[in-house]
Amino acid sequence: MKKLLTIIGLLSISSAFAQGGPLVINNYTSYDFHTRVTAASLTTPGCYFYVALENPELVIPGGNSVSYSSYNIPGTNWKVSLSPNNATSRPGSHASLALNGVISVNTKWVVSEYQFHQSGTPMSSGAVGDTSYTCNPVPNTYTTPEAVVEWFTITSGGTTYTYLQAL
Repeated sequence: MKKLLTIIGLLSISSAFAQGGPLVINNYTSYDFHTRVTAASLTTPGCYFYVALENPELVIPGGNSVSYSSYNIPGTNWKVSLSPNNATSRPGSHASLALNGVISVNTKWVVSEYQFHQSGTPMSSGAVGDTSYTCNPVPNTYTTPEAVVEWFTITSGGTTYTYLQAL
């Protein structure tokens, strides 16, 4: 009986708080947009259940857009922390980070730390994200000399799309 209740509980948490949708990054500027994104569980007590892009950072050239449905971004490594005492580096292709993997379904995109570059030269930096994520509080809109960067979500047909945009 305990196993059945545990399985039902995990399934309900998984469906209620699944990453649920793609991360869409739109760079409408003429600058290269470099970012490291983080996803986390908003229901786990403490700030330790998160997945943060370790390397390489994502680079979206000026005037381009990308969309990622999971952590399985070719060539990426992610820092995965499931407890306050450890973090593990995992490739984006790891089964737990796949579209329906156990970590993927229990996290949502929450933060982008970014920096603009022009011809390889670093420029302004900042961070935006989900304002309900209290472990790393950042605004959902931030203005730099190069652009306004914003973070928002749209839910359509049961899928939540997270947008990160440089305007």
